[in-house]
Amino acid sequence: MLPQMFSSDFGDEIYRFVTLIDSRQNQFKIMVEKVNNNVYFTRGWASIRDFYNIRIGAWLSLMYTGLGQFGLSLHTRFQQLITPPVCDPPMRFVLDKSCVPKNFVGGLPSSIERLSYSHQDSFFHFVHEKALTYYDVSTGLLTLPYDGFGEFVFEEAATSIRLVDECGNLWTCDLTLLTFPCKHFKIGGDWSRMVSTRRLSIGVSVKIGAPAGDHNESIYFMLTL
Repeated sequence: MLPQMFSSDFGDEIYRFVTLIDSRQNQFKIMVEKVNNNVYFTRGWASIRDFYNIRIGAWLSLMYTGLGQFGLSLHTRFQQLITPPVCDPPMRFVLDKSCVPKNFVGGLPSSIERLSYSHQDSFFHFVHEKALTYYDVSTGLLTLPYDGFGEFVFEEAATSIRLVDECGNLWTCDLTLLTFPCKHFKIGGDWSRMVSTRRLSIGVSVKIGAPAGDHNESIYFMLTL
């Protein structure tokens, strides 16, 4: 939640989405909710944790520059500046807006847990769980099986797929069907940038899901314990 003084002065200028920009021009698109005249950053907000490798908390400063944009800087709990990662080109996190109402929704609860983004259970009608391999994290290609998953989720002739992570970010990925040594799918494109910015490593357990129905345009990603 943003400070109430800010909400009183500038709340009317803040619409459905805002952009946070750090000193190296990395950008985070964040969804906004308003409850009882308070302004909350929700979908996309959790991306900051992994991108800046925050593990034990941090101090965050926002400078409102107008038109829904904020300058962003972070310090450790010991007041040391956290240097933004260098990305070429600068990282631009994009939100999945497919299920987002255009206007603010009235009557929302003020509970932080209820406002934060999480995948719907229906997004995991089809599920594949795996531990990421060296190949998955080093080549820029995620391998998914055909049997039991891909055959129900992907159209064989498709060449692209939208991957939505548990922060609500959208990653536009390439999709390729291969037949050797057995039928399987490889996901490329933005997958490599996701691995880098999320700091995914070998052995990390992940879950990939898709809703019921053929020829899904989106699949859903989350880390598992």
